[in-house]
Amino acid sequence: MSKWKIRLCGLISMLVGGLLFVYSVKYVSAEWPQIFWGLLSVFFSAMGFGLLIMPLDSPGEISSRDDAKSG
Repeated sequence: MSKWKIRLCGLISMLVGGLLFVYSVKYVSAEWPQIFWGLLSVFFSAMGFGLLIMPLDSPGEISSRDDAKSG
């Protein structure tokens, strides 16, 4: 996958997590389903944030680029 697709998946995942949180607070009145949807929203938000801040260059690529620039 290209870098922008991974970032887009992270952004969409964070948006889905936010929507699930609003759904769990606003529309679910029973306790256990509300906990389930709330935890699912936290999971989606955390995974989306992780995809957004994840470094996409491997250490070998970074060092080889640095060597090429300096040499």
